[in-house]
Amino acid sequence: MTVDDTLVPRPLYGGAAQLSFPQRFADISDFRPVPDHQEVFADAGLDQSLVVEIVEHQPIPDSEAGAYFFQDQAQHNEAAHAQIDEIQVVGPADMPGLPPECFKVVVVGQQAVSKGRQGSQALNKVQVILCVVRLPQHGSDVLITLNSPIYISEQSAAAQHAGAGFKGAHLTAPALFRSILASFTINDWSLFGGGSGGGQA
Repeated sequence: MTVDDTLVPRPLYGGAAQLSFPQRFADISDFRPVPDHQEVFADAGLDQSLVVEIVEHQPIPDSEAGAYFFQDQAQHNEAAHAQIDEIQVVGPADMPGLPPECFKVVVVGQQAVSKGRQGSQALNKVQVILCVVRLPQHGSDVLITLNSPIYISEQSAAAQHAGAGFKGAHLTAPALFRSILASFTINDWSLFGGGSGGGQA
């Protein structure tokens, strides 16, 4: 199956921010309620999802932020297993739409999670790529996450749409994620409720 990963600009939070990603990711808010602080998009055919989330800034060192939020997501996902494979600081040139002084880090890891309510018999192995953008002067952190299946259980609800077994989307996900991150821009800093202009305090 050929996958079209042509990036298309999409407004976030009513246009206050913008991110470019493939058209195949549907806006989940068209199908079910999504919390105001989140933007959630998914490709059911590949069981791949992209989530943007604005959270309260956590008073932890930048060096610990990637691992902290990865483990926090694993807890929320009720992951039976979670491991971090790589943590890499993102340079200003890789996310040119953001103030160069803000700290950005990408975490690549894996989680074993059940899709829906099938329990431990339906554990799926998922690659999780998480970018943390720290904006302490705005009292916020921005999380951008790309979830891609490595293995889908036959008992999983995801198998109905994406099929069971080992999957290949995670192989191209890191390169896709880098392209997505490079497009991220914040158009209206009042989105974060504090400070203005270029992310300066």
